[in-house]
Amino acid sequence: MLDRRSALRGLLGVSLGPGAIGWALRNAGAQISSGNRRQQPIRMGIQIFTGAVATVWVEKKIYDQRRFFTVEARQMADGRSVRDAMVAGQLDAGTMNITPFIVGAAASGLTMVGVVSLGGDTVGVVARKGAGIGGIADLKGRRVGISVGSTTGNIFVRTVAPQAGLNPGDYQVVNMRPADQVAALAAGSVDAITSFEPYMTVAETEGIGVTLMRFGAIDPNPTCLVLTSGLVEEPATPVRFLKSWLDGVDYWRSHTDEVADVLVQLATSAGYGNVTKAVAGALVKQIRVEPEITPALAEHIKREAEQMKAANLIRALPDWDKVLRPDFLAAARTG
Repeated sequence: MLDRRSALRGLLGVSLGPGAIGWALRNAGAQISSGNRRQQPIRMGIQIFTGAVATVWVEKKIYDQRRFFTVEARQMADGRSVRDAMVAGQLDAGTMNITPFIVGAAASGLTMVGVVSLGGDTVGVVARKGAGIGGIADLKGRRVGISVGSTTGNIFVRTVAPQAGLNPGDYQVVNMRPADQVAALAAGSVDAITSFEPYMTVAETEGIGVTLMRFGAIDPNPTCLVLTSGLVEEPATPVRFLKSWLDGVDYWRSHTDEVADVLVQLATSAGYGNVTKAVAGALVKQIRVEPEITPALAEHIKREAEQMKAANLIRALPDWDKVLRPDFLAAARTG
């Protein structure tokens, strides 16, 4: 968690106030019909799996249906990379988990306008098959492969292990990259891993591991849909963007087979040779696509930010009225 929360600090960015945005939302339709459209493409950072909904939206060019704008998408390694590029002015939009979002919101006014997906069930703990491990408590005295500093590893260390009666030192942490975890499990160099998809399903389908638990009941693990403050200052643009985004949500929900095909193709091109159609199909079922920033989710994000501030990982809390904007999506649904 620490390296997800490190680095960027600075002044909060400024976005347009509620009065001005209300005027713009009321006039968005008139501006569109008069041909006043954004000419420059929206530069967007996405990831194949954690940003899967955005990936499909881009690959299928769903944004073309409304012809409000074009998208120039860049596949990036993780949400931290997306955040840094947005803060640096290299991207206008992106997908990221809540930790990099909070840092970017505090440092540069990055604004969350929706939820890409809730991926709590796409992360969890997998034990080596045949190792005699039937639950988290059985990891006492065992070697657990963890990507130290990751959100998944942090959930395990801070919440999952203590709930099972395991304290630091009761198990051996083996720090490793997520890409190396399944191979380590197969080789027996670790007894369990805290991991995420597609690695969890790959381990199961290849008979290497058994899933002990998924973290959905503990943490919703949202992937945030984020815009720069500069893009938000064009008040009609977020509404147009989200109208098209909702088209993508509808496509995801109604074309699961085609969605799985897209993920397989992209995973193969990125070197994920074990992501078969069956693996991709399982992943699609595990991802909850619920785009609203609900009050409960907003409170979850605020609590996380307060913990980060207490740990001196951000200087000050973001201005939530500016950086959490559920009103844009509401306008996109009704306008």
